[in-house]
Amino acid sequence: MIKPDLTTLRIFLAVHRIGSIGKAAEHEHIAPSAISKRIRALEAEFGAALFYRHAHGVTATAAGNALARHALALFDDVNQMTSELGRFVSGVSGQVRIYAHTSAVVEFLPQEVTQFLAKHGDVEILLREESRAQVIQSTVDGLTDIGIFAGNMSVPQGLEVFRYRRDRLVALVPVAHPLATRSAIRFADTRDCNFISLAATSSLQILLNSAARSSGFELKTRIEVKTFEAAIRMVQVGLGITVVPEGVLKHELAERPGCAVSLTDPWADRWHLICVRSGQRLTASAALMLDQLRSHTAKVCPLKGGPA
Repeated sequence: MIKPDLTTLRIFLAVHRIGSIGKAAEHEHIAPSAISKRIRALEAEFGAALFYRHAHGVTATAAGNALARHALALFDDVNQMTSELGRFVSGVSGQVRIYAHTSAVVEFLPQEVTQFLAKHGDVEILLREESRAQVIQSTVDGLTDIGIFAGNMSVPQGLEVFRYRRDRLVALVPVAHPLATRSAIRFADTRDCNFISLAATSSLQILLNSAARSSGFELKTRIEVKTFEAAIRMVQVGLGITVVPEGVLKHELAERPGCAVSLTDPWADRWHLICVRSGQRLTASAALMLDQLRSHTAKVCPLKGGPA
């Protein structure tokens, strides 16, 4: 009887999704050789090749695609079982998994989780900060119940998408910067400025790079950081300018100097979106959380997959 373990199947799904053993190893925090060993063991157990190996990575065989389909269904059932039965083991009556991009984690979710737990204190919230691409892919794969991301991107078929909250992007500049005297600017006015940028894979940085190219210039990145806090600090000591959600600045500017200047570009006013798998069997706890998140706006995005 074939009995693949769940850890090996999870690693297999990462390789199947990413198309590279090396990149999957980075994502799963495991050595590439260990992943290769597990894949070979799976192939030996099933008696079929699961991937074609080539110079640029791997591509799933027909057997590999079939295993991925069944593995995703299996994880759906395991997640459902864990959520419903976990209360008998640990005393926790429910669990909600949320993957969200940085802006939502910083601006909205601390208050959301606090309010939810005030009403449902026996529910465990597993909140994970991820890039927008990983949020969407993890929702597609069933690794999270609810995904939250910024709306400046396309989403694949198979997701149900809802509008959540809006935020406003502003340029943060040092107090002595020439733009600090302006109440509002176009993003194109920053073409000659040194930027403190976020990671290239972040949804905000992808948006800014695209906006710059649309205006005929490339961002002059002086420093790249991972967090809003680091970007703000770099601006406050005069190393450059950055663009951040206005809500992120509420507490950061109270103690240290910096000037927030409004951006007049239409894309600077953006929606955050909620996504769940179409037809997903949400647990009772996850359904309650989704109801709370959606209570901020009952308007459903017109597209289920496609441009957001």
